[in-house]
Amino acid sequence: MVVWPKKPSAPISLAKNLFRFFCCALVVALLPVPAMAAPEAPSARGELCLLPALENALSQYRQLAAQGGWPQVPVGPTLHEGDQDERIPLLRERLVASADLAAPAGHQGDLFDGLLKEAVQRFQTRHGLTADGVVGIRTLTALNVPIAERIRQLAASLERCQPLPSLLERRHILVNIADFTLKLYEDGKLLLSMPVIVGKTYRQTPVFNGRISSLVLNPSWEVPHSIATKDILPKIKKDPGYLNQLHLRVFQGWKTSAEMDPSTIAWTGLSPARFPYRLRQDPGPANALGRVKFLFPNPYDVYLHDTPARELFQKDARAFSSGCIRIAKPLDLAVYLLQGTPLGSMDALTAALSREKTQSVAIPLPIAVHIAYMTAWVDREGIIQFRPDIYNRDPAL
Repeated sequence: MVVWPKKPSAPISLAKNLFRFFCCALVVALLPVPAMAAPEAPSARGELCLLPALENALSQYRQLAAQGGWPQVPVGPTLHEGDQDERIPLLRERLVASADLAAPAGHQGDLFDGLLKEAVQRFQTRHGLTADGVVGIRTLTALNVPIAERIRQLAASLERCQPLPSLLERRHILVNIADFTLKLYEDGKLLLSMPVIVGKTYRQTPVFNGRISSLVLNPSWEVPHSIATKDILPKIKKDPGYLNQLHLRVFQGWKTSAEMDPSTIAWTGLSPARFPYRLRQDPGPANALGRVKFLFPNPYDVYLHDTPARELFQKDARAFSSGCIRIAKPLDLAVYLLQGTPLGSMDALTAALSREKTQSVAIPLPIAVHIAYMTAWVDREGIIQFRPDIYNRDPAL
């Protein structure tokens, strides 16, 4: 059963304020339902598809829409705790409508106080934003998404849940593209979680299921033809030294290993339709795949991998790749997958990587991986979550 949450009535620490926007409970026959319902048990389809919770969330949002939804907060300067602004009463009303803030007792004025900051942080956490309690442009944009759009997202999630496997394996990896996260579960417990970087809007990461069976330490990068011709070739034409900067080597075609001297190639006469070369980036600190690559056969040639561009993980929206999935904690994942092998410890793994030798390693127990795209869900804590529809995949109502 999903119930509309009791709104917070007193300040609570940020560490404890996992805001229970919707509280999911597994109803057991003949037992009374507690006033604050317990989180719903994990679904066979995984934590993104707690179907009763999703259905009740959709119903609640439709009821809220029938009552007028929530107000829009006008554009203006960034709002911080301690500010006074004529928009703050509207901000407070907006957060009360979505139960991120308790209804105030009496007139609260236009002061951005501590309670309001906590409510903003709850809202930011539920929407995948940095929970700094500051209402800047990204937070304001999320606040002003119409309730009809949130209803559309919830309805789309219910549709997406139907074709998922009816029973997930006891060990599996779940990547939610829209949430930019990877989570690894074993026997229903979350063992590993990390941010990821997914494909750009014009090179989207696909949705599919696979199985990680091996990994490569210190991988070289065989540059796909599309990236070589569309991304790298224009830069070589502007600066032939670009190849040396990225430690890229040039080979004659895909079926031969004959290496070419880049200075002998007339780069200006090449194009995507006429590019008979293969580019390879040697292992090393600048390699686009980083130190580890995780392989799982699929028709899209997508894989998980490390990256030297660590700073990108600090951003809220992380659609920067060419379709593959860059992960923030590749060594943690590798150690988990290599349990029971000579490389199943962090010390052993880092020692192997330090030798800078490319090495393919089979995983003793291949693990299922599910690449999903969910922009709305109710998590195991009963909290409803929303993320931007970065690929515009949510169907119209």
